[in-house]
Amino acid sequence: MSTSDILRVEDLRIRYEKGRSIWGIPRYGDVVHGVSFSVKQGETFGLVGESGSGKSTIGKAILRQIPVIGGTITFDGQRITDWPDGQTPLSYRRAVQVVFQSPRLSLNARMLARDTVAEAVAFHLGYKGSQLDGHVAQLFDDVGLPRHFGERYPDELSGGQQQRVAIARALACDPKLVICDEAVSALDVSTQAQVIALLRRLQQERGLSYVFISHDLGVVRNLCHSVGVLQHGRFTDLGSTQSVFERPKSQYTRDLLSAIPRVPGKAA
Repeated sequence: MSTSDILRVEDLRIRYEKGRSIWGIPRYGDVVHGVSFSVKQGETFGLVGESGSGKSTIGKAILRQIPVIGGTITFDGQRITDWPDGQTPLSYRRAVQVVFQSPRLSLNARMLARDTVAEAVAFHLGYKGSQLDGHVAQLFDDVGLPRHFGERYPDELSGGQQQRVAIARALACDPKLVICDEAVSALDVSTQAQVIALLRRLQQERGLSYVFISHDLGVVRNLCHSVGVLQHGRFTDLGSTQSVFERPKSQYTRDLLSAIPRVPGKAA
């Protein structure tokens, strides 16, 4: 494994149970078919594809939320697919965090924004009292939220503000890798741009790596260093963002690229 790779996925295969026969025998459907890619330290890898392509399934496998049937996932030199199912070290859960699509659903509506972030800090770092308060305040500063917003409930915040709280929560334990699962797709265009700028700034400041899962190639082109285009659990294109967007190999990728909205009068 290259020292510049924080994550390496090799020949990953995943299947789901689709039901059972009248005799109770499970029926399976393969979802991911031998996918391989790597994520460099401090860079963003984009997983792109239509709904059902397998991109979120790969994210769940990296987070160890679902079992895999073949292949390996190596994180920071450790082959995490060697660990028994259901047994994930706390050190890994600290190092790999996630930001979900809908901040409104991922945040506890009954908890103040400050308490949502504080809970993660206290659990992972064990901070209490003034040390906890100071760390939470710094996280609010880091994601561009006024500290007094911490005294609001999620429903009292805009979608972009909610997502900033979710990002602050993900940063609570100083992770190395963040899985962004459609993290801006529920936001309006102007708020998307602000959150993307935030993610880029945090990456530069903290050396973060991202796996950015999205169906929006325009967003991916703006944020990602490399990209894999998924169709039915297989890559149709894989490489640097520039090479995939400028020299796509498959008709599927060309069709996706042709669907990106163009601004009238603006050169492609």
